[in-house]
Amino acid sequence: MIALPAPQNINQAVDIIKNGGLIAYPTETVYGLGVDPYNSEAIQKIFIAKGRAEDKGIILLIRGADDLSTLVRTVSPTAQILIEAFWPGPLTLVFRANRDLSPALLGGRDTIALRHSSSPIATQLLTTLGGPLTSTSANRSTEPPARSASEVQNALGEHLDLILDGGPSDSALPSTLVDVSSDRAILLREGAVSAQKLRSHIHL
Repeated sequence: MIALPAPQNINQAVDIIKNGGLIAYPTETVYGLGVDPYNSEAIQKIFIAKGRAEDKGIILLIRGADDLSTLVRTVSPTAQILIEAFWPGPLTLVFRANRDLSPALLGGRDTIALRHSSSPIATQLLTTLGGPLTSTSANRSTEPPARSASEVQNALGEHLDLILDGGPSDSALPSTLVDVSSDRAILLREGAVSAQKLRSHIHL
């Protein structure tokens, strides 16, 4: 089912998430897959839908830096600089994860990837949900990320309970991924935030 992000459909999406379902929704980059990150069975639905190996961690969207205390062990000075410069926006940061997070979410590692999205629809979802939401790209693992609700439907429709249609995404680029789990920041994936922009704030 494809629905516009009207308030009643946002509420329906949140009900689906709370009941262990799987949705797709737009972000400021590409469309993402959303489940309750505290529900291990729901997380498995993402791996099945994407045909993805379970040793890969899953990105979470958060409502803001205030959510970090429940998800990560420490926030380094470098991480704080990047948060202040690029959040909300298409920068995903990798932190050392709190020990009580699901191993299915972490892909067998001790780190968690987090982003504060600038997307109004994602923000509405997170605010209504009252907590973090998964945001791995809505596509089969061997295919490009979906940039519209119709592309999501064509790729993964049989696995989804709801697709929120926010129109075509403005960018084909995923979020930039930076590991800040140690003292030295490491660029893992260059995406919507360029390495040059990052270097104007920190040493890479």
